[in-house]
Amino acid sequence: MTVCARPRMETTAVDHATAVAIEVAEACAWIDSYAAAPAEWAESAGLATRVVAGAALISWAATGRRYFSRTIGLGVVEPVTPAILDHILQGYADAGIRMFLLQSLPHCRPAEYEGWLAERGLEPFDAHDRLVRGSAPLGAALEPPVDRDLVVERVGAGTADEWAEFVQRVYRLDTGPSWLQGLIGRPGWHQYVARDSGEIVAARAMYLDPSRIAWLGMDGPVPGVMTLDYAPDAALCEAIVADGLERGARLFHTDIEAPSDGLDTPAYEYFARLGFRRPYTRTHWRLA
Repeated sequence: MTVCARPRMETTAVDHATAVAIEVAEACAWIDSYAAAPAEWAESAGLATRVVAGAALISWAATGRRYFSRTIGLGVVEPVTPAILDHILQGYADAGIRMFLLQSLPHCRPAEYEGWLAERGLEPFDAHDRLVRGSAPLGAALEPPVDRDLVVERVGAGTADEWAEFVQRVYRLDTGPSWLQGLIGRPGWHQYVARDSGEIVAARAMYLDPSRIAWLGMDGPVPGVMTLDYAPDAALCEAIVADGLERGARLFHTDIEAPSDGLDTPAYEYFARLGFRRPYTRTHWRLA
């Protein structure tokens, strides 16, 4: 009997220019998603974005959650200076936000960057493995789980409220009456859900920017963090990559939010089968 070996995820690095393109693409996705919120509601929730040194700074004061107030691309697009860091930290302080994150990755400049973070009272909080794939066709289809009726579908106007309620419930967030629904049909945005026996059990988004770089995010429940059931997300990612390729995506990127030094969780297996590799890890820093 032949036993099929699990695919080993490649860890080939990307050059600086590619890292810039990836980080900028994600930054644009977050900025555009925040821009979709109704202005009055956004002001009341402390929802805001700005660009500093080529990096996105996102803020959502009402959540008290770090991942919704953080920097994306800091030190990658442009070199960081101590003055820039002080400006960013003061901005979060002025907004009354203490729960925020600054990122570092191997492509950050200058070499003193992480030392400057530590000098300002920040410490490593956690890390995410960045995953990327190009525009190569998908290989053999993932093997569907037995004894389950998993079906992936795109979210449309008729299912927008159901999807929005699911995302808010999974993340324990209040996104107001119409913010998430405003992403349905918004240029660049594509939302998907996985149903098991008709019920939504997982969701994930694709933001395809004008340069044809696709970000896969808004995944919930997050595999390895919120759930140990990886099958719905595997089905979602396979469908999203297939859809993205049909729409002309030239590069896909996402994260594994529960990284493994051994690259041996189910997420690494299905992402490897879908053609992704891990070029770098992003470390999040928080106030100590």
